[in-house]
Amino acid sequence: MRTYSPTDIEEKTIEVYPFQAEWKILLGEPDIRFSTLINGPAKSGKSTYCAKLAQYFSQWDRVLYVSAEERINSKTLQQRLKLCGVISSKVRLVHTKELTDIDKLIKNGGYRFVIIDSVQHVKMSYDDFEALRHKYKRRKLSWHLVMQMGVSLAQWKHEVDVLVEVKAGFAYAQGRYGKADRMQVLPNQSAQGSLF
Repeated sequence: MRTYSPTDIEEKTIEVYPFQAEWKILLGEPDIRFSTLINGPAKSGKSTYCAKLAQYFSQWDRVLYVSAEERINSKTLQQRLKLCGVISSKVRLVHTKELTDIDKLIKNGGYRFVIIDSVQHVKMSYDDFEALRHKYKRRKLSWHLVMQMGVSLAQWKHEVDVLVEVKAGFAYAQGRYGKADRMQVLPNQSAQGSLF
């Protein structure tokens, strides 16, 4: 196992995403393998946040959006994508609850970002996540996991770079890349409807 001096680390070139505007305020300039854990109460805007995130990420490369909770032929999913301006063909959505499907898609799809909405719906354990992340550790792969409320985050939150809490239509982040801040996810309370 190799060791590094402080100078070795200082001289390393670290690839980061040059996020701009509200995304930079919320997430900073994270490295290319960064991960987030997204949680919050039911109907707070988690899926809307993920849709916006997917569209934003698509400027860099392909995004796998696992919509485990909502079917592809769902009217609310269709409306959410429209509301969030998700138009990039680099955003690829799939409805599955099988980890083996997700593994195959990552292996063969050339994805740079993986959004799983939600971890509970695919029955992904912490060990499953670690195994997948280890399997693809040589890739420039960024993970974004939605967790339902009521699940203990203790084991998970130490293994991700940023914790994003979505509540009442706002996303609040804290983590390794900047100060805690917030971003509006839902346009206003009256527009929320059933598009969370």
